[in-house]
Amino acid sequence: MGPTGENQIREIKERINIVDVIGGYVTLKKSGENFVGLCPFHNEKTPSFTVNEKKGVFHCFGCGAGGDVISFLTRIRNETFPDTVRYLAQVAGVQLEERDSDKNRTTYYAINEQLAGYYHSLLFSTPSGKKAFQYLTVERGLTTKTVNDFMIGYAPNAWDTAVSFLRTRRLPLSMALDLGIIMKKQTGHDYFDRFRGRIMFPIKDYRDRIIAFGGRTYGGDDPKYLNSPDSDLYKKGTTLYGIEKARPHIGQTGYAVFVEGYMDVLLMHQHGFNNTVATTGTAVSAYHAHTVARIGQGVVFLFDGDEAGEKAASRTLEVIIDSEIEGKFAVLPRGYDPDTFVIRHGDDAMKQLIGQAQPLFDYYVKRALQGAPDDITGRVKAINNVIVLLKKLQNSPIKQELYIKRLAALSGISESSIRSAFTTAGQKPYTQGPAPARVPARDTGRVELTILTILIDQPEKVHILLNDRAVDFFTNKDIAAAVRRIKELYDNGIKDVRGCIFQQVTDEQQKAVISAAMLNNLSGENIDVLYEYAVNKIKRSYYVTEQKRLSGEIAKSKSSGSGGAAETLLKRKKEIAVFHKQ
Repeated sequence: MGPTGENQIREIKERINIVDVIGGYVTLKKSGENFVGLCPFHNEKTPSFTVNEKKGVFHCFGCGAGGDVISFLTRIRNETFPDTVRYLAQVAGVQLEERDSDKNRTTYYAINEQLAGYYHSLLFSTPSGKKAFQYLTVERGLTTKTVNDFMIGYAPNAWDTAVSFLRTRRLPLSMALDLGIIMKKQTGHDYFDRFRGRIMFPIKDYRDRIIAFGGRTYGGDDPKYLNSPDSDLYKKGTTLYGIEKARPHIGQTGYAVFVEGYMDVLLMHQHGFNNTVATTGTAVSAYHAHTVARIGQGVVFLFDGDEAGEKAASRTLEVIIDSEIEGKFAVLPRGYDPDTFVIRHGDDAMKQLIGQAQPLFDYYVKRALQGAPDDITGRVKAINNVIVLLKKLQNSPIKQELYIKRLAALSGISESSIRSAFTTAGQKPYTQGPAPARVPARDTGRVELTILTILIDQPEKVHILLNDRAVDFFTNKDIAAAVRRIKELYDNGIKDVRGCIFQQVTDEQQKAVISAAMLNNLSGENIDVLYEYAVNKIKRSYYVTEQKRLSGEIAKSKSSGSGGAAETLLKRKKEIAVFHKQ
């Protein structure tokens, strides 16, 4: 984003009060010059989430999350940066200039939309498409309405169906290549279709925009499912199939039903379970859990009733246990998928199955104990595996307390013994845990953070720091990256870097150190004196550490008889000494 974009974003943030926006998601209370509340990004009992209205920044001193109002909304609403900016621009009444990247995204969506419509028409208008439609309706039980509602289509078993269509519509093949719809031939400059002889399932985001495709064979070819690769529009680890239709129903019911396949989603929706979604080629991720948490309070996992489904439930608990939602597991009878179960046994049986879903933690513990060898060693190992999982809850003492009690009840082991196991493992329960590594805790780290705080307020000092090479000696790479970000902004003519320093920063750890630096209170300090002291301390710390390291290397070289290496190291040591005196 160029200077014009930075100016527009700064205007948006100047018109919007960060406390008002975050206050819509977090209960905030005034505390000095800040506002504090419970962090929405991790479970905590004591408020460590801080918002500074004047500086327009938030930072959690528990989990390290931080940034500006755009960062907050992007994370809490599970949206892309451009979508969040567009939303806030509407709220602030700022007219955004359309950039090339916006035009590209518009074209990407158009390619997907038009190709999906074309595939849908081929399902009804071609002989092979009609066979696929018969498979969907007669063999799998879908109605024509479901097929139309989800815009299911068919890609003929030909090499150039999509390529020819895109050329006819004068849509850029290079951009279709970016989306993974077509592929480039190894020789020459021509293209061929990725999806051939497959039933096509358009994958949409929650705004009902087609972002990718899933293709399924129905004749036994491999692979059975083929998804679009990741692109500017589509990320497997963050996408839920069916979310565009399920979102309002998740809000109404309070929970989402997770299944594993496209057909499962379609049949569940067809039978009235409209809060059903599925991942697209990946396991359940923390991002998926966060997506649901913004809409509802819980998830029921309806996995296949086989060993693979049971293992999937166990893996899912590791993601869900430290999230803000409640996870349950509905056990399907062996040999059943969700779609076959609801067809054969009906809606009432599915309602009963979902209603009897057991807490995912209970299922995990019972399965661990049942699968353990019938001896003391096996049971101890199984219980210790659960304890390892519970250690992830160090920032949620109440949840940890409840899970320990539940583990004791399910295993028949006393609470005191389980607590002792935590201590033996080197971590006692009910502690907030150490400061996150992403926010500097060591003395040198705090000095580096102080330098970053000064540069945010006085970016004209950044070239002095870089010319002095002090930034090369920073021990925190995220702070060093933030310093270079300030240089980039300053060189582009932006003197007020505070308003746009978070833009183009995608790494959450970098956002964390920036927000921590912005909340670092230096009022009452002589900034020039403090800056000189901090820089000298960084250089002195590097000098002492490097001198010790080189002395050790020189001693090793001499003892091994490598005089040439020792001489080179000694020369380096003298160079550092000269530099330190400068």
